[in-house]
Amino acid sequence: MEKNSGKTRRLGGLLGCAGLALSATAASGAGEPAETSPAAAAVPVVETTRPAREWGVAMGLRYADVPFVADDETVADIVPLFFYEGERIFLRGLEGGIRLWSEEKVDLNFIARYRFFDIPKEYQNELRSDALDMGAQLSFQLRPDWWLDTEILSDVDGHVQGIARLRTRIEWPGWRFQPELELRAKTSSFNSNYYGMDEFDVDAGIDMRVRLKMRRHLYSNLYLIGSVEASMLDHPARSSPVVDERFEWEAFLGVGFFSLPEMSGNNAPASASALSIRPYWRLAQGFGTDATIGEAMTGKVAEGDKTIMMTSLFYGHPLAEEFMGLPVEVYLTPGIVHHYASSAQDAATEYVLAVKFYYTFPLPWRIRFGFAEGMSYTDSITYYEETSLHRKGYRTSNLLNYLDFSLDLNIGDVVRKKALKDWWLGVGIHHRSGIFETSSMFGRIKGGSNFTNIYIQWSP
Repeated sequence: MEKNSGKTRRLGGLLGCAGLALSATAASGAGEPAETSPAAAAVPVVETTRPAREWGVAMGLRYADVPFVADDETVADIVPLFFYEGERIFLRGLEGGIRLWSEEKVDLNFIARYRFFDIPKEYQNELRSDALDMGAQLSFQLRPDWWLDTEILSDVDGHVQGIARLRTRIEWPGWRFQPELELRAKTSSFNSNYYGMDEFDVDAGIDMRVRLKMRRHLYSNLYLIGSVEASMLDHPARSSPVVDERFEWEAFLGVGFFSLPEMSGNNAPASASALSIRPYWRLAQGFGTDATIGEAMTGKVAEGDKTIMMTSLFYGHPLAEEFMGLPVEVYLTPGIVHHYASSAQDAATEYVLAVKFYYTFPLPWRIRFGFAEGMSYTDSITYYEETSLHRKGYRTSNLLNYLDFSLDLNIGDVVRKKALKDWWLGVGIHHRSGIFETSSMFGRIKGGSNFTNIYIQWSP
Protein backbone atom coordinates (compact mmCIF):
# COMPACT_ATOMS: atom_id res chain seq x y z
CA MET A 1 0.00 0.00 0.00
CA GLU A 2 2.74 2.46 0.93
CA LYS A 3 4.71 1.72 -2.22
CA ASN A 4 1.73 2.39 -4.47
CA SER A 5 0.89 5.64 -2.68
CA GLY A 6 4.45 6.81 -3.34
CA LYS A 7 4.01 6.15 -7.04
CA THR A 8 0.81 8.14 -7.25
CA ARG A 9 2.19 11.06 -5.23
CA ARG A 10 5.08 11.39 -7.68
CA LEU A 11 2.68 11.21 -10.63
CA GLY A 12 0.47 13.92 -9.16
CA GLY A 13 3.46 16.15 -8.58
CA LEU A 14 4.60 15.57 -12.16
CA LEU A 15 1.19 16.59 -13.57
CA GLY A 16 1.20 19.70 -11.41
CA CYS A 17 4.74 20.70 -12.40
CA ALA A 18 3.97 20.14 -16.09
CA GLY A 19 0.94 22.41 -15.85
CA LEU A 20 2.86 25.18 -14.10
CA ALA A 21 5.72 24.93 -16.59
CA LEU A 22 3.30 25.06 -19.52
CA SER A 23 1.51 28.18 -18.26
CA ALA A 24 4.80 29.90 -17.41
CA THR A 25 6.32 29.08 -20.80
CA ALA A 26 3.22 30.26 -22.62
CA ALA A 27 3.09 33.47 -20.63
CA SER A 28 6.72 34.30 -21.36
CA GLY A 29 6.19 33.84 -25.10
CA ALA A 30 2.65 35.12 -25.36
CA GLY A 31 3.52 38.11 -27.45
CA GLU A 32 6.00 36.44 -29.80
CA PRO A 33 4.85 36.29 -33.42
CA ALA A 34 5.31 33.21 -35.55
CA GLU A 35 8.30 33.01 -37.89
CA THR A 36 7.64 34.55 -41.29
CA SER A 37 9.29 34.52 -44.68
CA PRO A 38 11.28 37.60 -45.81
CA ALA A 39 8.43 38.57 -48.13
CA ALA A 40 5.91 38.39 -45.32
CA ALA A 41 8.14 40.24 -42.89
CA ALA A 42 7.05 43.56 -44.37
CA VAL A 43 3.42 42.85 -43.46
CA PRO A 44 2.44 44.09 -39.98
CA VAL A 45 1.91 41.21 -37.55
CA VAL A 46 -0.85 41.33 -34.96
CA GLU A 47 0.77 41.07 -31.54
CA THR A 48 -1.73 38.52 -30.28
CA THR A 49 -0.75 35.84 -32.82
CA ARG A 50 1.11 32.81 -31.45
CA PRO A 51 2.99 29.97 -33.11
CA ALA A 52 0.83 26.91 -33.77
CA ARG A 53 2.11 23.80 -32.00
CA GLU A 54 1.73 20.17 -32.94
CA TRP A 55 -0.81 18.43 -30.72
CA GLY A 56 -2.95 15.32 -30.65
CA VAL A 57 -5.35 13.26 -28.58
CA ALA A 58 -5.98 9.57 -29.20
CA MET A 59 -7.52 6.47 -27.69
CA GLY A 60 -7.16 2.83 -28.55
CA LEU A 61 -6.90 -0.79 -27.46
CA ARG A 62 -3.64 -2.19 -26.13
CA TYR A 63 -3.26 -5.97 -26.25
CA ALA A 64 -0.36 -7.75 -24.53
CA ASP A 65 0.63 -11.22 -23.40
CA VAL A 66 1.26 -12.12 -19.76
CA PRO A 67 4.79 -13.56 -19.38
CA PHE A 68 4.12 -15.01 -15.92
CA VAL A 69 2.84 -18.36 -14.71
CA ALA A 70 -0.92 -17.72 -14.79
CA ASP A 71 -4.16 -19.05 -16.24
CA ASP A 72 -4.72 -15.88 -18.29
CA GLU A 73 -2.14 -15.52 -21.06
CA THR A 74 -3.21 -12.11 -22.39
CA VAL A 75 -4.56 -8.80 -21.10
CA ALA A 76 -6.19 -5.82 -22.84
CA ASP A 77 -6.45 -2.13 -21.91
CA ILE A 78 -8.18 0.97 -23.23
CA VAL A 79 -5.46 3.63 -23.29
CA PRO A 80 -5.86 7.42 -23.79
CA LEU A 81 -2.84 9.19 -25.31
CA PHE A 82 -1.92 12.88 -25.44
CA PHE A 83 0.58 14.65 -27.68
CA TYR A 84 2.03 18.15 -27.59
CA GLU A 85 5.29 19.63 -28.87
CA GLY A 86 6.03 22.93 -27.18
CA GLU A 87 9.19 24.95 -26.97
CA ARG A 88 10.08 23.36 -23.62
CA ILE A 89 7.27 20.95 -22.70
CA PHE A 90 6.36 17.84 -24.69
CA LEU A 91 3.83 15.01 -24.41
CA ARG A 92 4.33 11.91 -26.58
CA GLY A 93 1.70 9.33 -25.77
CA LEU A 94 2.77 7.54 -22.59
CA GLU A 95 5.79 9.82 -22.23
CA GLY A 96 6.19 13.46 -21.25
CA GLY A 97 9.12 15.67 -20.48
CA ILE A 98 10.93 18.99 -20.30
CA ARG A 99 13.79 20.05 -22.57
CA LEU A 100 16.65 21.03 -20.29
CA TRP A 101 19.23 21.82 -22.96
CA SER A 102 19.21 21.73 -26.75
CA GLU A 103 21.77 22.14 -29.51
CA GLU A 104 21.40 21.63 -33.24
CA LYS A 105 21.48 17.82 -33.10
CA VAL A 106 21.53 17.03 -29.37
CA ASP A 107 18.75 17.30 -26.76
CA LEU A 108 18.98 16.73 -23.01
CA ASN A 109 15.55 16.07 -21.51
CA PHE A 110 13.97 15.17 -18.22
CA ILE A 111 11.34 12.54 -19.02
CA ALA A 112 8.67 10.51 -17.28
CA ARG A 113 7.22 7.42 -18.97
CA TYR A 114 4.30 5.24 -17.95
CA ARG A 115 5.22 1.54 -18.12
CA PHE A 116 2.65 -1.24 -18.17
CA PHE A 117 3.42 -4.35 -16.15
CA ASP A 118 1.22 -7.06 -17.56
CA ILE A 119 -0.38 -9.36 -15.01
CA PRO A 120 -3.78 -11.08 -15.25
CA LYS A 121 -6.72 -8.67 -15.28
CA GLU A 122 -8.28 -10.13 -12.12
CA TYR A 123 -5.31 -8.97 -9.99
CA GLN A 124 -4.82 -5.49 -11.45
CA ASN A 125 -7.22 -3.60 -9.18
CA GLU A 126 -5.47 -4.88 -6.05
CA LEU A 127 -1.79 -5.10 -7.06
CA ARG A 128 -1.30 -1.93 -9.20
CA SER A 129 2.06 -3.03 -10.63
CA ASP A 130 2.26 -0.50 -13.48
CA ALA A 131 5.10 1.97 -12.96
CA LEU A 132 6.19 5.53 -13.69
CA ASP A 133 9.84 5.71 -14.77
CA MET A 134 11.62 9.07 -14.53
CA GLY A 135 15.10 10.27 -15.39
CA ALA A 136 17.41 11.79 -17.98
CA GLN A 137 17.34 11.30 -21.75
CA LEU A 138 20.12 12.33 -24.12
CA SER A 139 18.99 12.24 -27.75
CA PHE A 140 21.32 12.49 -30.77
CA GLN A 141 20.23 13.11 -34.35
CA LEU A 142 22.61 10.96 -36.39
CA ARG A 143 21.15 11.71 -39.83
CA PRO A 144 18.06 13.61 -41.07
CA ASP A 145 15.76 10.68 -40.20
CA TRP A 146 17.86 8.71 -37.69
CA TRP A 147 18.11 9.22 -33.92
CA LEU A 148 19.89 7.56 -31.00
CA ASP A 149 18.30 7.92 -27.55
CA THR A 150 20.12 7.06 -24.33
CA GLU A 151 18.25 7.06 -21.02
CA ILE A 152 18.86 6.43 -17.33
CA LEU A 153 15.52 5.89 -15.59
CA SER A 154 14.26 4.85 -12.19
CA ASP A 155 10.83 4.08 -10.83
CA VAL A 156 9.72 5.73 -7.59
CA ASP A 157 11.20 2.87 -5.54
CA GLY A 158 14.69 3.23 -7.00
CA HIS A 159 14.68 0.30 -9.44
CA VAL A 160 17.05 1.49 -12.19
CA GLN A 161 17.25 0.71 -15.89
CA GLY A 162 19.38 2.08 -18.72
CA ILE A 163 18.07 2.23 -22.29
CA ALA A 164 19.73 2.71 -25.68
CA ARG A 165 17.32 3.11 -28.60
CA LEU A 166 18.01 3.47 -32.33
CA ARG A 167 15.04 4.76 -34.32
CA THR A 168 14.25 6.03 -37.78
CA ARG A 169 11.25 7.48 -39.59
CA ILE A 170 9.88 6.50 -42.99
CA GLU A 171 7.15 8.56 -44.65
CA TRP A 172 4.97 7.95 -47.70
CA PRO A 173 1.93 9.99 -48.77
CA GLY A 174 -0.56 9.53 -45.94
CA TRP A 175 1.64 7.10 -43.99
CA ARG A 176 4.34 7.28 -41.34
CA PHE A 177 6.35 4.35 -39.97
CA GLN A 178 8.85 4.48 -37.11
CA PRO A 179 10.94 1.31 -36.57
CA GLU A 180 12.91 1.10 -33.32
CA LEU A 181 15.56 -1.21 -31.87
CA GLU A 182 16.09 -1.00 -28.11
CA LEU A 183 18.48 -2.51 -25.57
CA ARG A 184 17.58 -2.25 -21.88
CA ALA A 185 20.02 -2.91 -19.05
CA LYS A 186 18.25 -3.71 -15.76
CA THR A 187 19.68 -3.87 -12.27
CA SER A 188 19.19 -6.87 -10.02
CA SER A 189 16.72 -4.90 -7.89
CA PHE A 190 14.68 -4.08 -11.02
CA ASN A 191 14.56 -7.71 -12.15
CA SER A 192 13.85 -9.00 -8.64
CA ASN A 193 10.94 -6.59 -8.22
CA TYR A 194 9.28 -6.99 -11.62
CA TYR A 195 10.29 -10.50 -12.70
CA GLY A 196 10.80 -12.05 -9.27
CA MET A 197 7.66 -10.42 -7.82
CA ASP A 198 9.77 -9.41 -4.78
CA GLU A 199 9.71 -13.08 -3.82
CA PHE A 200 12.81 -14.29 -5.68
CA ASP A 201 16.24 -12.75 -6.27
CA VAL A 202 16.90 -12.23 -9.98
CA ASP A 203 20.29 -11.14 -11.33
CA ALA A 204 20.83 -8.09 -13.53
CA GLY A 205 20.42 -8.53 -17.26
CA ILE A 206 20.00 -6.93 -20.68
CA ASP A 207 16.90 -7.53 -22.78
CA MET A 208 16.19 -6.51 -26.38
CA ARG A 209 13.07 -5.01 -27.92
CA VAL A 210 11.96 -4.27 -31.48
CA ARG A 211 9.04 -1.95 -32.14
CA LEU A 212 7.17 -0.56 -35.14
CA LYS A 213 4.92 2.50 -34.78
CA MET A 214 2.49 3.53 -37.49
CA ARG A 215 0.28 6.51 -38.29
CA ARG A 216 -2.17 6.63 -41.22
CA HIS A 217 -3.96 9.81 -42.26
CA LEU A 218 -7.68 9.22 -42.84
CA TYR A 219 -9.45 12.57 -43.16
CA SER A 220 -8.78 16.11 -41.98
CA ASN A 221 -7.51 15.81 -38.38
CA LEU A 222 -8.41 12.10 -38.12
CA TYR A 223 -5.67 9.44 -38.09
CA LEU A 224 -5.36 5.71 -37.52
CA ILE A 225 -2.47 4.91 -35.18
CA GLY A 226 -0.91 1.64 -34.10
CA SER A 227 2.18 -0.20 -32.95
CA VAL A 228 3.54 -3.71 -32.53
CA GLU A 229 6.52 -4.76 -30.46
CA ALA A 230 8.33 -7.84 -29.20
CA SER A 231 10.80 -8.15 -26.32
CA MET A 232 13.26 -10.97 -25.67
CA LEU A 233 13.84 -11.29 -21.94
CA ASP A 234 17.35 -11.64 -20.59
CA HIS A 235 18.39 -15.03 -19.20
CA PRO A 236 18.05 -14.10 -15.48
CA ALA A 237 14.50 -12.75 -15.99
CA ARG A 238 13.22 -15.68 -18.03
CA SER A 239 14.82 -18.11 -15.52
CA SER A 240 12.70 -16.69 -12.68
CA PRO A 241 10.31 -19.26 -11.14
CA VAL A 242 7.33 -16.95 -11.80
CA VAL A 243 8.11 -16.38 -15.51
CA ASP A 244 7.13 -18.91 -18.16
CA GLU A 245 7.70 -16.94 -21.39
CA ARG A 246 10.92 -15.99 -23.16
CA PHE A 247 9.24 -13.28 -25.24
CA GLU A 248 6.80 -10.48 -24.44
CA TRP A 249 4.43 -9.29 -27.18
CA GLU A 250 2.34 -6.14 -27.40
CA ALA A 251 0.10 -4.45 -29.98
CA PHE A 252 -1.89 -1.22 -30.01
CA LEU A 253 -4.54 0.06 -32.43
CA GLY A 254 -6.54 3.25 -32.09
CA VAL A 255 -7.73 6.48 -33.65
CA GLY A 256 -6.50 9.97 -32.94
CA PHE A 257 -7.00 13.60 -33.81
CA PHE A 258 -3.84 15.52 -34.66
CA SER A 259 -3.13 19.10 -35.63
CA LEU A 260 -0.48 19.74 -38.24
CA PRO A 261 -0.47 17.21 -41.09
CA GLU A 262 3.14 16.04 -41.10
CA MET A 263 2.30 13.59 -43.88
CA SER A 264 1.06 14.68 -47.27
CA GLY A 265 -2.20 13.21 -48.46
CA ASN A 266 -5.69 14.02 -49.61
CA ASN A 267 -8.02 15.95 -47.29
CA ALA A 268 -5.16 17.09 -45.04
CA PRO A 269 -5.93 20.36 -43.23
CA ALA A 270 -3.78 23.36 -43.99
CA SER A 271 -1.02 24.09 -41.49
CA ALA A 272 -1.63 27.20 -39.44
CA SER A 273 1.44 29.36 -39.02
CA ALA A 274 -0.06 31.32 -36.13
CA LEU A 275 -3.09 31.42 -33.87
CA SER A 276 -5.17 34.46 -33.04
CA ILE A 277 -7.08 32.86 -30.14
CA ARG A 278 -5.78 33.77 -26.71
CA PRO A 279 -4.97 31.80 -23.56
CA TYR A 280 -7.57 31.81 -20.81
CA TRP A 281 -8.01 31.29 -17.09
CA ARG A 282 -11.06 29.61 -15.57
CA LEU A 283 -12.06 29.83 -11.89
CA ALA A 284 -14.84 27.47 -10.78
CA GLN A 285 -16.75 26.53 -7.66
CA GLY A 286 -18.05 22.95 -7.63
CA PHE A 287 -20.48 20.88 -5.58
CA GLY A 288 -20.30 17.11 -5.20
CA THR A 289 -23.24 14.92 -6.17
CA ASP A 290 -24.00 11.22 -6.19
CA ALA A 291 -25.81 11.58 -9.53
CA THR A 292 -24.36 9.73 -12.52
CA ILE A 293 -22.79 11.75 -15.31
CA GLY A 294 -25.83 11.09 -17.50
CA GLU A 295 -28.18 12.38 -14.81
CA ALA A 296 -26.00 15.43 -14.23
CA MET A 297 -25.94 16.27 -17.96
CA THR A 298 -29.73 16.10 -18.20
CA GLY A 299 -30.24 18.24 -15.11
CA LYS A 300 -31.34 15.38 -12.82
CA VAL A 301 -28.84 16.26 -10.12
CA ALA A 302 -29.39 14.68 -6.72
CA GLU A 303 -29.35 16.93 -3.67
CA GLY A 304 -26.13 15.42 -2.38
CA ASP A 305 -24.09 16.72 0.52
CA LYS A 306 -23.46 20.40 -0.19
CA THR A 307 -20.51 20.37 2.23
CA ILE A 308 -18.61 18.37 -0.43
CA MET A 309 -17.20 21.32 -2.36
CA MET A 310 -14.23 22.15 -4.55
CA THR A 311 -12.59 25.20 -6.11
CA SER A 312 -10.61 24.84 -9.33
CA LEU A 313 -8.32 27.00 -11.45
CA PHE A 314 -7.56 26.00 -15.05
CA TYR A 315 -5.26 27.53 -17.64
CA GLY A 316 -6.11 27.18 -21.35
CA HIS A 317 -3.18 27.06 -23.78
CA PRO A 318 -4.38 27.58 -27.40
CA LEU A 319 -3.64 24.78 -29.87
CA ALA A 320 -5.94 25.25 -32.88
CA GLU A 321 -8.76 27.44 -34.19
CA GLU A 322 -10.32 24.72 -36.35
CA PHE A 323 -10.99 21.04 -35.85
CA MET A 324 -12.16 18.62 -38.57
CA GLY A 325 -12.86 21.64 -40.78
CA LEU A 326 -15.25 23.13 -38.20
CA PRO A 327 -14.86 26.35 -36.16
CA VAL A 328 -13.94 24.43 -33.01
CA GLU A 329 -11.20 25.91 -30.82
CA VAL A 330 -8.78 23.50 -29.15
CA TYR A 331 -6.80 24.12 -25.95
CA LEU A 332 -4.38 22.18 -23.78
CA THR A 333 -5.64 22.81 -20.27
CA PRO A 334 -3.80 21.96 -17.04
CA GLY A 335 -5.64 22.65 -13.81
CA ILE A 336 -5.42 22.41 -10.04
CA VAL A 337 -8.39 21.65 -7.78
CA HIS A 338 -8.78 22.10 -4.03
CA HIS A 339 -11.30 19.77 -2.38
CA TYR A 340 -12.41 21.22 0.95
CA ALA A 341 -12.30 19.24 4.19
CA SER A 342 -15.67 18.41 5.72
CA SER A 343 -17.22 15.99 8.18
CA ALA A 344 -17.21 13.41 5.37
CA GLN A 345 -13.71 13.78 3.92
CA ASP A 346 -10.23 15.22 4.36
CA ALA A 347 -8.95 18.08 2.22
CA ALA A 348 -7.44 16.97 -1.09
CA THR A 349 -5.53 18.44 -4.02
CA GLU A 350 -6.30 17.31 -7.56
CA TYR A 351 -4.16 17.84 -10.67
CA VAL A 352 -5.64 17.68 -14.16
CA LEU A 353 -4.17 17.69 -17.67
CA ALA A 354 -6.63 17.63 -20.58
CA VAL A 355 -7.40 18.74 -24.13
CA LYS A 356 -10.52 20.92 -24.38
CA PHE A 357 -12.70 21.66 -27.41
CA TYR A 358 -15.05 24.67 -27.71
CA TYR A 359 -17.80 25.28 -30.25
CA THR A 360 -19.43 28.74 -30.26
CA PHE A 361 -23.03 28.97 -31.44
CA PRO A 362 -23.45 31.96 -33.83
CA LEU A 363 -26.16 33.75 -31.84
CA PRO A 364 -26.60 37.44 -30.91
CA TRP A 365 -25.40 36.43 -27.45
CA ARG A 366 -22.54 33.98 -27.98
CA ILE A 367 -23.02 30.63 -26.25
CA ARG A 368 -20.28 27.98 -26.17
CA PHE A 369 -20.33 24.25 -25.57
CA GLY A 370 -17.11 22.72 -24.27
CA PHE A 371 -15.80 19.18 -23.86
CA ALA A 372 -12.48 18.02 -22.40
CA GLU A 373 -10.74 14.65 -22.23
CA GLY A 374 -7.74 14.09 -19.99
CA MET A 375 -6.26 12.57 -16.86
CA SER A 376 -6.80 13.48 -13.21
CA TYR A 377 -4.75 12.67 -10.13
CA THR A 378 -5.87 13.38 -6.57
CA ASP A 379 -3.72 12.93 -3.47
CA SER A 380 -6.75 11.85 -1.39
CA ILE A 381 -9.97 10.18 -2.52
CA THR A 382 -13.08 12.34 -2.14
CA TYR A 383 -16.26 11.24 -0.35
CA TYR A 384 -18.58 10.32 -3.23
CA GLU A 385 -15.83 8.54 -5.13
CA GLU A 386 -14.75 6.47 -2.15
CA THR A 387 -18.27 5.45 -1.12
CA SER A 388 -19.24 4.59 -4.70
CA LEU A 389 -16.20 2.41 -5.35
CA HIS A 390 -16.19 0.69 -1.97
CA ARG A 391 -19.87 -0.12 -2.42
CA LYS A 392 -18.93 -1.92 -5.65
CA GLY A 393 -16.00 -3.73 -4.03
CA TYR A 394 -13.19 -1.83 -5.76
CA ARG A 395 -9.96 -0.51 -4.36
CA THR A 396 -9.87 3.21 -5.18
CA SER A 397 -7.43 4.74 -7.69
CA ASN A 398 -5.78 8.15 -7.34
CA LEU A 399 -5.25 8.38 -11.12
CA LEU A 400 -8.41 8.33 -13.25
CA ASN A 401 -9.70 9.43 -16.62
CA TYR A 402 -11.07 12.99 -16.66
CA LEU A 403 -14.03 14.46 -18.55
CA ASP A 404 -15.35 18.02 -18.50
CA PHE A 405 -18.58 19.32 -20.03
CA SER A 406 -19.39 23.03 -20.01
CA LEU A 407 -21.88 25.56 -21.35
CA ASP A 408 -21.17 29.27 -21.02
CA LEU A 409 -22.48 32.68 -22.08
CA ASN A 410 -20.39 35.64 -23.20
CA ILE A 411 -20.72 38.43 -20.63
CA GLY A 412 -19.63 41.18 -23.03
CA ASP A 413 -22.47 40.35 -25.42
CA VAL A 414 -25.04 40.50 -22.64
CA VAL A 415 -23.95 43.84 -21.15
CA ARG A 416 -22.74 45.24 -24.51
CA LYS A 417 -19.26 46.07 -23.26
CA LYS A 418 -16.28 45.43 -25.57
CA ALA A 419 -13.99 45.37 -22.54
CA LEU A 420 -15.75 42.15 -21.46
CA LYS A 421 -15.78 40.43 -24.87
CA ASP A 422 -13.39 37.72 -23.59
CA TRP A 423 -15.29 37.05 -20.34
CA TRP A 424 -17.64 34.06 -20.00
CA LEU A 425 -20.02 32.85 -17.29
CA GLY A 426 -20.86 29.17 -17.35
CA VAL A 427 -21.86 25.90 -15.73
CA GLY A 428 -20.13 22.57 -16.08
CA ILE A 429 -19.53 19.00 -14.91
CA HIS A 430 -16.20 17.83 -13.48
CA HIS A 431 -15.98 14.03 -13.89
CA ARG A 432 -13.45 11.36 -12.86
CA SER A 433 -13.85 7.66 -13.69
CA GLY A 434 -12.06 4.46 -14.66
CA ILE A 435 -13.55 3.95 -18.18
CA PHE A 436 -15.77 1.02 -17.17
CA GLU A 437 -13.04 -1.36 -15.90
CA THR A 438 -11.24 -1.26 -19.25
CA SER A 439 -7.83 0.09 -18.15
CA SER A 440 -5.20 -1.02 -15.65
CA MET A 441 -3.84 2.54 -15.89
CA PHE A 442 -6.90 3.66 -13.90
CA GLY A 443 -7.01 0.75 -11.49
CA ARG A 444 -9.40 -1.45 -13.52
CA ILE A 445 -12.44 0.12 -11.83
CA LYS A 446 -15.96 1.13 -12.85
CA GLY A 447 -17.25 4.33 -11.31
CA GLY A 448 -15.89 7.62 -10.02
CA SER A 449 -17.23 11.03 -9.01
CA ASN A 450 -19.10 14.03 -10.41
CA PHE A 451 -19.10 17.69 -9.42
CA THR A 452 -21.43 20.29 -10.88
CA ASN A 453 -19.83 23.72 -11.01
CA ILE A 454 -20.32 27.36 -11.90
CA TYR A 455 -17.37 29.30 -13.29
CA ILE A 456 -16.02 32.53 -14.67
CA GLN A 457 -13.56 32.39 -17.58
CA TRP A 458 -11.48 35.20 -19.04
CA SER A 459 -8.57 35.92 -21.38
CA PRO A 460 -6.06 38.43 -19.96
